[in-house]
Amino acid sequence: MAEEKDNSNLYIGGIILIAIVGVFILKGRETEHLEAGASTESTQAAFDVANEKRRATSNNFTE
Repeated sequence: MAEEKDNSNLYIGGIILIAIVGVFILKGRETEHLEAGASTESTQAAFDVANEKRRATSNNFTE
């Protein structure tokens, strides 16, 4: 009778490797939508307007 080799460690290692590669792929695609474009510019403009309004109405304790 031939002894069967236990390949469970190989399977676990393969699953871990696939998970790590998957994380790197997803991490690389995470910021694709943040590339400069029309929507990014309009969002930044809206933020700037809201920030200026906040600064104008905030309490000023330096007087």
